[in-house]
Amino acid sequence: MPYCNTAIRWANPSLQIGDAISGSVRLAWKYPRQDTSLFEEEWALLQLRREEAIHDLFRRSFLLTSERYLRGELPESGSPGERLGHISSR
Repeated sequence: MPYCNTAIRWANPSLQIGDAISGSVRLAWKYPRQDTSLFEEEWALLQLRREEAIHDLFRRSFLLTSERYLRGELPESGSPGERLGHISSR
């Protein structure tokens, strides 16, 4: 059973999706802050890390959806009312 925690700290939103049964955090995300004191090379490296984090986010989302599918927690395709791969807060 998933649950979602959201927060805004200093105008930067964050999101955590966790498993209510085990208490483990399955997905954590924070809005990236811009640091104006970085050199151009450091800024480019930071951008690459952010892009990698986005790819990791989608990979983890895919794996969680696959896990739910294999456990039978997702509706069969064509079932009305829910979309496959949709993360809900129930």
